[in-house]
Amino acid sequence: MSKIIDLRVEFTINPLGLDESKPRFSWIFMPATRGNSQKAYRIVVGSLNNITKDSGDVWDSGIVESDDNIVEYKGLPLKSYTRYYWKVKVWDKEGKEYSSDIAWFEAGVIEPKDWTWIGGGQLMRKEFVIDKEVEEARVYISGLGYYELRINGNRVGDKALDPPWSEYTKTVYYSVYDVTKLIRKGVNATGVILGRGRFGQRFGSVKYYGEPRATVMLRVKLIDGSVVEINTDENWKCLQSGPIISDDIYLGFRYDARLELKGWDLPGFDDSSWMSCSKLPPIGKLRSSATIPATKVMAILKPRDHLNPATGIHVFDFGQNITGWVRVKVKGGIEGSEIRVRYAELLNPDGTLNTLDLRGAESTDVFILRGEEVEILEPRFTFHGFRYVEITGYPGTPSMDDVEAEVIHADLEPIGSFVSSNNLLNSIHRITLWSLKGNLMNGVETDCPQRDERMGWLGDAWLSSDSAVLNFNMIRYYEKFIKDIIESQKGDGSISDVAPPYWEIYPADPAWGTALIYIPWALYVYYNDKRILENSYDAMKKWWNYLNSMTKDGILYFNKYGDWVPPGRVRSVEHCPPEIISTWILYRDTKLLSRIAKILKKDTEAELFEEKAKQILEAFNRNFLSEVSMSHYSTMGYYSTYTSPDGSKVKFGGSQACNALPLVEDMVPKEALEQVVKSLVKSVEVDWDKHLNVGIIGAKYVPEALARYGYVDLAYDTLTQESYPSYGYMIKEGATTLWERWEKLTRSGMNSHNHHMFGSVDNWLYKYVAGLEVLEPSFKKVLIKPWLYKRLSHASASVRSIRGLVSVEWELRNSVFKLKATIPSFAEIHLPKISEKVEVLESGSIISEKTPGILSIKEGSDWIIVEASSGNYDFEVRSVKGR
Repeated sequence: MSKIIDLRVEFTINPLGLDESKPRFSWIFMPATRGNSQKAYRIVVGSLNNITKDSGDVWDSGIVESDDNIVEYKGLPLKSYTRYYWKVKVWDKEGKEYSSDIAWFEAGVIEPKDWTWIGGGQLMRKEFVIDKEVEEARVYISGLGYYELRINGNRVGDKALDPPWSEYTKTVYYSVYDVTKLIRKGVNATGVILGRGRFGQRFGSVKYYGEPRATVMLRVKLIDGSVVEINTDENWKCLQSGPIISDDIYLGFRYDARLELKGWDLPGFDDSSWMSCSKLPPIGKLRSSATIPATKVMAILKPRDHLNPATGIHVFDFGQNITGWVRVKVKGGIEGSEIRVRYAELLNPDGTLNTLDLRGAESTDVFILRGEEVEILEPRFTFHGFRYVEITGYPGTPSMDDVEAEVIHADLEPIGSFVSSNNLLNSIHRITLWSLKGNLMNGVETDCPQRDERMGWLGDAWLSSDSAVLNFNMIRYYEKFIKDIIESQKGDGSISDVAPPYWEIYPADPAWGTALIYIPWALYVYYNDKRILENSYDAMKKWWNYLNSMTKDGILYFNKYGDWVPPGRVRSVEHCPPEIISTWILYRDTKLLSRIAKILKKDTEAELFEEKAKQILEAFNRNFLSEVSMSHYSTMGYYSTYTSPDGSKVKFGGSQACNALPLVEDMVPKEALEQVVKSLVKSVEVDWDKHLNVGIIGAKYVPEALARYGYVDLAYDTLTQESYPSYGYMIKEGATTLWERWEKLTRSGMNSHNHHMFGSVDNWLYKYVAGLEVLEPSFKKVLIKPWLYKRLSHASASVRSIRGLVSVEWELRNSVFKLKATIPSFAEIHLPKISEKVEVLESGSIISEKTPGILSIKEGSDWIIVEASSGNYDFEVRSVKGR
């Protein structure tokens, strides 16, 4: 039976504390029969009593003829602290009506409110009296840099590091918790522990904002309908120093359990010696984090090995490079004794920790015991990137049961999966996922989680964004990240290389700043997210104007990083001249802005950007496309000319990246196309023996260019190598996450072993191995085109898209090709012709245009192309012997 599922507001199920004035509603209609689909919808919003009767007393959209399943609220103004219920009705193509279950969302602080910030202590507490029975209670809180909230002796919520990072002078995020079960009639106590986090970080050139502080509002609705509100003010009590000696995301956590104050978060505690908290001035605008996936403990790992490289030194190997910390159980410790826990990604040959790649990050947690029979040691307000942990000072010998690692990352909804018959490809997918998860934290996509950096580098973020959106529900996470970028923008239009701009690196490299344009475009492609285009369009134009102002004769020479970290180098003009990359980025940004302007119905601006793109394209080919003579042959490709000290001219370029970039954007003139493709193929196949000679930009686009121009097998060969440089080499050398460099480096410097910037490879696996690609926004139309490789017998992938499940599963065995597909709306399916003459079956019968759900069938030289509407399909392609 057809049904409506997955009701969401702002892409979140039943969000608590939403402060959007015009939230977006979404749902999935699952028709029971092929080819059926939504024809119309009706949304009703209001009180539970009215929604039960299908009446929307706050908003009734009426019956709207449309297949849209993402709809913006257009009802009465929403009120703060109010719970709204809603449902949707759908009519299918046959006119049948279906009704959803009832869902809800609760508004946070929508009307303006004066939040009061207080500070002056590591611990804060307040007692209050509730004189009637409680109907419901909510707490609205932000603590900078991090906080832990406690009510009547209980920790509130399961967020590990909150609030999300931001440009605090512009935006500060608050959380909302339902604490009805924790508040009681009579005397209550609430307490807050504060950590420094990014806000109070004093570390090198990292931006410092101020001392820790908090703002809290507790709203208690009583059974008589009245509301009691408790806010932070000078009547709260603060303790300046407690058991937390220090907390720092780079240096680690220092804790003295002897200084713990038992019962400090309970009513009746004697806080007469505590000071009154100080009222502090406001910072940035407070916004709800209700729909931003929070950082939480997402898994627990036990050690796989226990090493003892020297007396009193115990090293535990968790078998996987992760982000988080360890929890240690101590038995029989002596009061005042110290236990140190150090973290590292690498080991020295003698089994001790190799911490050289951490640079200035000490990554050490120190605990002073209180001397109880059993003590559990666990840090707060810090995190580490590690595989190995060293414990010293432990009384006796810790067992493997005494130590466990807590894996933390954003609580992102997994939506995608990929698997194939090639275990190396599966391993590449696996280490990409671990790298993405390990760096999706604190509302930011960091570069790495271990060393003295952990910044939201824009280049890393956009390069892996296609892979991220195929594997996780990223829409609200990336919308927040784009807001961070916009809030870093200066009056001249420049943005920082990192967002939030904790390192103020202005202006961004063009190939990093393109994240401001590329990621919103990706959200439109994968989620039909027009709001992000509307909200960021002006900032995009300002950034584009800033870059365009630096061009000379159509060429953008400004560049800082180039095709970052190709084999054996960090950057190199000889590898791919930076002006080629910058101008290519400017051209692509200009084309995207033209398309975005058209979507936003800014037709005049769309035409202006289109014309500007033509001018950049002409300048690009005029300056860089040339024929270069080698010792035994000449080659056509993209080079830049430099003048040597002796006045002679020399050309640099012609690398895999230099030639792939214009190929993927259709920039190469027709008369030169064949030659440029041949140059690229020769470099990959001959000069580099089927290996990639690329940095992070080339890694995304060289395999794409090879596949697009008919060399899919060659691209596959590069991705299945096990010798240096390759992804397989990383795995062969023990990588459990993607490396920052192609080389296995163990010294200090740039050699993170958990970096996601090479993670663009996962998008290629979905697209060219499983054969799944988006053709129209939000997967309204998909391309299913599995390529056949000599060493691959089957592959499958699925994505739970905003329109429903999209999946493909194919195999080739005994000269029979089989493909199963699930399509939410429409698909163009390419079935390979495995011999000169084939027959195609669907669900066991010869396919025809009368087959349910099949819209058309066309036969090409290599493919049978089938257009199909929604439904589940089971295709089989068999060879037919000639007569």
